[in-house]
Amino acid sequence: MDAVKVGNAIKALRLREGYTQQELADHLHVTDKAVSKWERGLSVPDVSIVTKLSLLLNCDVDHLLEGNVTYLDENWQGYLILKESLEIYSGSEAYGKPLVYFFLSYFMLAGIRDIYISCSDRDRDYIESTIDDGSRYGVKLTFIPVGAVPPVVGNTMTVFDNPFVYGVNLTKYFQRAMSRHNGITVLTTVSSVVKNDSPISFDNHKAVIKDKNEPSPYAPVPILFVPEAYYSQLERAEEIFSLEPLYAEPMGNGMIGYLICDVDSLYDTSALLKTIRTQMGKNVYDLEEIARNRYMI
Repeated sequence: MDAVKVGNAIKALRLREGYTQQELADHLHVTDKAVSKWERGLSVPDVSIVTKLSLLLNCDVDHLLEGNVTYLDENWQGYLILKESLEIYSGSEAYGKPLVYFFLSYFMLAGIRDIYISCSDRDRDYIESTIDDGSRYGVKLTFIPVGAVPPVVGNTMTVFDNPFVYGVNLTKYFQRAMSRHNGITVLTTVSSVVKNDSPISFDNHKAVIKDKNEPSPYAPVPILFVPEAYYSQLERAEEIFSLEPLYAEPMGNGMIGYLICDVDSLYDTSALLKTIRTQMGKNVYDLEEIARNRYMI
């Protein structure tokens, strides 16, 4: 561990989140002198508070301890594409949570507050009636016409096709993808049913599209990270394999990824969330809980 790199990362993240050294120290129940020593590379945070520090600074633990905060070089916005079907829409519930909660959670876990939503009138009416403009969760929701792209040109995290993703330290994979500026990055899962007719492999993270008859342990998840330089390709973001250059961010074993595309997959998600809640005591993808844990409100 490089104490100087860690210290620089803590300072950059602290300033980004708007804390003074004293305010950060108060949240962690340490002295401002301790924070000052961290930022000067004279010491590193004790392991007992690293997790809480990472939450306060909206950074995953690995990135913090590596001093890797290159994803902060540019601001990111969110772009959510919702397509209503006869079976499900943004208000369809899985174990008491509407689907839109999952999708908005991804942006919040990535530290993104400005989110543009392209959706039908029904979806918009539902979201506005339940979430309003998102301010009570520390985010700003802006609705745009179906088929439109965000009016602000910039780095854009894009979510479409109703993906459900769950696993340990999901933020880590988001931030790794946000750190890549030389191309568009798509998340991939191991042995996933997501887009299983379009397997994907990678060579040094460069995506290699496989023939659907060729076996591959990886499949793309429709969550893309599009740097500003490639913003013009947002119009065809849903055509993943037409994007270039395309890179893959492989998520590790134990990560779950699939599409919630019909009633059966909605029931599967409900069963999974119930198991997580009853066996592990975790209430996942609760917007208020995420917002509070991430100090967005």
